[in-house]
Amino acid sequence: MSWIKYTGQPVVKEATAIVGSPGLRSIGKIAVDYLVEELRPKLVAELYSPHFPILYGTKPSYAPHPDFLGQAGIKLEKGHVELIKIDFYSLASPPLLITKGYHADFKGQYEVAERVLDLYQEFGVKRMIVLAGYGTKGKDVCCAATDLELLEELMKYGISTEYEGPFYGFSGLVFGLGMLRGIRGISLFGRTQPNVVDPEYPDPKAAKALLERLSSLLNLTIDLSKLDD
Repeated sequence: MSWIKYTGQPVVKEATAIVGSPGLRSIGKIAVDYLVEELRPKLVAELYSPHFPILYGTKPSYAPHPDFLGQAGIKLEKGHVELIKIDFYSLASPPLLITKGYHADFKGQYEVAERVLDLYQEFGVKRMIVLAGYGTKGKDVCCAATDLELLEELMKYGISTEYEGPFYGFSGLVFGLGMLRGIRGISLFGRTQPNVVDPEYPDPKAAKALLERLSSLLNLTIDLSKLDD
């Protein structure tokens, strides 16, 4: 059973959840990691689960298989012990709940996503923005949304809806299952060139394009120059 450890109270209720996780070219992960680094939000909760492998049985991590669940364990860095977890950070202005996701194994995918949504509802989240990548030709950023009103709002910003296809893993499930709970959702996809050898090989340029769009939508002022290095 997955569980949540609370480390504080959210700075503001009814914040917009920002969701990202490892995925195609690590675009979503880079984006949320950068937001946490630059905005310095307050850590308010951590989600732990027996379904979080330290080593995945499949490659990439977002393509789980029922016969290859991976290996359990912990992370060690400079003598520090850390369990695998999902982190939730709260920011007052703009009101955000930034979620650094992690892919569960095949058997735990839905349990983990539902537990995340439990916390969202507990914290009053009514809207989410999911950050991810897509590997087809097109504009730098495209989108999807849970309802037509949101989609029309995004199209006013010149964001296309050209990507059609699967949305794998943690972020996709949270996005889809959130819709069933009445949480309105937007997904922004940064265009990238897939890397056949290592599908999660980082693409900071695509992550920067994604964050530029996000900044426009949220009137967010953030220095993105570090992603040029």
